[in-house]
Amino acid sequence: MSVYGDVHRAAVQVFLVKKYMTEKETLVEIRKVFSAYQRQEPPTNSNQLSTFFDQINDEIGTGGINHAEIKRLKIEGVPEPIWGMAQVLVEEEQNPQVKEATIKALGWMSPSQLELFKLVVEAIVKAGAKGGKVDYNRAINMGRFSTNRRRNEEDEEAPMQQLKDLVSHEATATLDRLVELEWLNLVKVSDMEARGTHNNNRFTLGIRSILDLRKYIETRYDDPCCVWTNGGDFKWVVPNDAGGDDGEDGNNAPAKRARAPSSRTDEAGQDGGDTEDDDEEEEEEVAKKSKADKESPTKRAKESPPQPPQRPRRGAA
Repeated sequence: MSVYGDVHRAAVQVFLVKKYMTEKETLVEIRKVFSAYQRQEPPTNSNQLSTFFDQINDEIGTGGINHAEIKRLKIEGVPEPIWGMAQVLVEEEQNPQVKEATIKALGWMSPSQLELFKLVVEAIVKAGAKGGKVDYNRAINMGRFSTNRRRNEEDEEAPMQQLKDLVSHEATATLDRLVELEWLNLVKVSDMEARGTHNNNRFTLGIRSILDLRKYIETRYDDPCCVWTNGGDFKWVVPNDAGGDDGEDGNNAPAKRARAPSSRTDEAGQDGGDTEDDDEEEEEEVAKKSKADKESPTKRAKESPPQPPQRPRRGAA
């Protein structure tokens, strides 16, 4: 099996269609490929699969056409290891647009749909103590670009320009499609974890994102709440600044903003409440009275209606 041949090409085609399989499923599919294209015995264990796929990766991966690699991955929460085809990028590439090339596998998406997906991924990997989960309704509302803001590379808030807002049913359809294609995963959390929110549904990364978005996430975000080990394992972690980055606590409940105390206090040192409005009304009454007092008697006489002349009384001297 030292020469890249039909059996290798057929295996690549299987992964182009299926994207990923469990290790048991992979052994079954490769056995079928060998029976059709190769007279030698097929791989029967993980080590033999690794040897076979290394030959493929030398041809289609970073050592070859730089398209993809077939790799073994153990994912936290998934009981069995999987083998999947992951897109690869040139390690020394510094162009951020090229680093985002992996995400362009989602070519069916409009710019607004793609931006929504990127915002949801960002919220997931920055979810901190919430374990890489984002509230269902919050994710849908991220499609309102005209009212939302996104942090740029300098960590400053900037408006998202030239993006059409996604109404609720459009955002829902987009996220449902991403779940169907396994870029996102929809899970239910316990009532305790959902406390303070309207439902138990949460979005997290799907297997396709775990396979294809490693470089995108690692080069874009500092201290994400997920890591890929050199051995090919994926797991969720709690970053140093865990506790939420979006005004939410560990239960996804919106943080209550404290009311600022009044700058005006009474003599006892307590909050003056609405005294500022009362003072303004009192000052306005004083000003009106002062203005009336300054008017001359002549002006007031002119403004008064003329009185008819009085007749002299009879018998008056």
